[in-house]
Amino acid sequence: MFHVKIRRACADDFAAVYALNCASFAEAWSEDGIRGVLSGGFDVWLAVHNDALCGYLFSCDVVDEIHIMQIAIAESWRKQGIAVRLSQTLLQDKPVMACALLELRRSNRAARCLYERLGFDVCGQRKNYYSASNGMAVEDAILMRLTIRDDHE
Repeated sequence: MFHVKIRRACADDFAAVYALNCASFAEAWSEDGIRGVLSGGFDVWLAVHNDALCGYLFSCDVVDEIHIMQIAIAESWRKQGIAVRLSQTLLQDKPVMACALLELRRSNRAARCLYERLGFDVCGQRKNYYSASNGMAVEDAILMRLTIRDDHE
């Protein structure tokens, strides 16, 4: 595998992050949404090779929980462990948090396998959470949780 550097994002990364978001998701975030993520309140980790964006992870903290909002990996960089490295970097950066939470489409088997490999467990579902748009059907969300600090339970 090529050397991929993991680093925090900055405002200068907007164009690359926005382009990867649009290329990765039928329900891409708006330009303003991406600008908001990069300007504060979220943790944004990037995977970069030779100044090219390979992937990113968005998360936000709510009290003592990490909420993983989105992970995107450029198509040519998938299945090379980048999502694992981004996730591990986030979790290592937040050892005082109680848990990490996320939701994903029931049909997203690749993401579910990734999170299970990282130690996440299914903890619930949201019926009809994802609306029908851009050719995608209404779909349930699977909720997943990873305990970071055992003393909080």
